[in-house]
Amino acid sequence: MQKDQVLQYLSREDSLDKIQKYVENHVNVDTFEKQNVSSEMFRLFFNVIELGKEIRISIKDSDTKNSETKIADIFLVLVSICNSLQINLFDVIENKIL
Repeated sequence: MQKDQVLQYLSREDSLDKIQKYVENHVNVDTFEKQNVSSEMFRLFFNVIELGKEIRISIKDSDTKNSETKIADIFLVLVSICNSLQINLFDVIENKIL
């Protein structure tokens, strides 16, 4: 999906609820269809390890582009896990903060 298509649905002002619903309906995370939570957890762990590598490189090169991409991957997989478990991410963050 192109950036302009995404912006038709989402803006910076949107709530986490809307972003989570958008991911559930429109984003095929890393081109995998609905899988079980164990598979999603494996993908999350893999991406976190990759982020660690990218951050070490970013510190040396002062270039965060690859780290930013990995962080986005982690966020999308995390939202996918929440959707699989029927967890509203906004609600749990709000409860954690309060």
